[in-house]
Amino acid sequence: MTLSIDELFEIVMKTIAEPHTTITDQHKRRAICVFLAFEEYLLDNVPEYCGNTALGEIDFGGYAAGVLDELEGK
Repeated sequence: MTLSIDELFEIVMKTIAEPHTTITDQHKRRAICVFLAFEEYLLDNVPEYCGNTALGEIDFGGYAAGVLDELEGK
């Protein structure tokens, strides 16, 4: 099973929100912080990060920026 970045973000949000089932903007912002931490780790440790990898292009920071823009109404 291949997990999309949208599905991964959803899992992170739901994990942060537990035990609640309603996702708030605060939960989304915390999930963004997790994605940015993933990106920092990958930038430091995976030379081909943000390039064309065997998994395709991965960009946690770009995804997080898009969600943040959505939250801020941009």
